[in-house]
Amino acid sequence: MANECTTQSGGIHPLACSSGEVKLVSYIRLLFTLDLFSVKKLTMIRTSLRRQPLYAQIKSVLLQRIGDGEWPATQALPSEWDLAAQLDVSQGTVRKALSELVTDGVLFRQQGRGTFVADVASDWGEGSLVTPGLFNETPDRMALELLGCSRVNATENVAHALGVRRGEALIRVRQLWRLRGMAVALDDALLPAETYEGLDARWIRQCGGGVYIALQRRFGVRPRIVGEQLRAMILAREEAGMLGVQPDVAVLSLLRLSANMDGKPVEWRQRICLTSDVAYTTNSTR
Repeated sequence: MANECTTQSGGIHPLACSSGEVKLVSYIRLLFTLDLFSVKKLTMIRTSLRRQPLYAQIKSVLLQRIGDGEWPATQALPSEWDLAAQLDVSQGTVRKALSELVTDGVLFRQQGRGTFVADVASDWGEGSLVTPGLFNETPDRMALELLGCSRVNATENVAHALGVRRGEALIRVRQLWRLRGMAVALDDALLPAETYEGLDARWIRQCGGGVYIALQRRFGVRPRIVGEQLRAMILAREEAGMLGVQPDVAVLSLLRLSANMDGKPVEWRQRICLTSDVAYTTNSTR
């Protein structure tokens, strides 16, 4: 019978260097064989994981399984012993991988209950729109609507923020936000097209129109906000039409940069908020 550490042609599998990695390799092979982009992804994951210590490989596999929805938000993961048995590694290896995912905000622990998957951050972020002057008001939930997904070229400022070349292809996701049925904000989210090949409107709609949850489920990436800037600007005609208001009025512009858990920028976003009837506030000030 063929050894699991060899390929069908008899060569040594580039990842299966020890018995502790055999089940890990089998899982990776099965996971990506079922994907339309399996050849490209499997080559990338082999090259990446081969250079990592075993606990980091386990962390990557757990993150991928979470991204695939095997354990939804707030659901408990199997015990450290069960995960160790599944992946044929030591409990200490699993514990170290889980601890890093807790530090990254992907998981959280509850004493005596176990380790759970943390909620994916909303595309809206931490801010809220409230009635001006009412400081104790509970903000209403924002409703998200996906308007479209297209390709654009990176401007100099966006390229610098994302760490890509000027003119590089980006995926642009345009979203409309409603408050009590009224359009109040318009988002343009820009992501490197090469990094997130395959991210399209179909995938985003399946995730409720949210970019962040689509990135987790499709690529195993959990974005976190690393910077925001606010300024006033004059509303352009195109954006005014989408928001259903007259152009040339003053609006609030929010620029946001989000990164993955390793600190690499993954998304540049601009939000335009109508603030004639509402005020923008952050959770830290409420």
